[in-house]
Amino acid sequence: MSSEDQFLIILREWVERSTHRSMHAFIRHNRESELSFSQVNTLFRLYHHGPSPVNDLADHLGITTAAVSQLLNQLLDSGYIRRSTSATDRRVKLIALTPQGASAVETSMQARHAWTSELALQFSTSEKEQMLPCLEMLNNRTKELLLKIDPRCEHKTSVLENN
Repeated sequence: MSSEDQFLIILREWVERSTHRSMHAFIRHNRESELSFSQVNTLFRLYHHGPSPVNDLADHLGITTAAVSQLLNQLLDSGYIRRSTSATDRRVKLIALTPQGASAVETSMQARHAWTSELALQFSTSEKEQMLPCLEMLNNRTKELLLKIDPRCEHKTSVLENN
């Protein structure tokens, strides 16, 4: 087996295990928050992309604008989002996170990432120093790929840095 093949196998194994661990905590946290998957998906979309028109959210979720409007009403009632009118086109209603909505997303991310603190304890200081350049390179290359797919996507790191 070539080193290229071995790299890909090990990378996929890491992605699979880390995603499994993260998603398990994420699903458990969201179940406790009593938000539906579509509601959480909407909050994350607004967190990473900023205020969005209703039709963009409907396209992102793959549901009708009527269905997204109903979903948004529940988030409005809970205080997670607010509606406003676009400054450039008064017909367009923009949906944005409130501070409470941003906090809900950040709490969800913290729950999803909590296990990484436990993982970090498994490594010595010297091992962490050895891995750091590789992890930084992996993060940078992943960010480049994300920006090719969606240049508007800005994954904030402040929450990640605190955990």
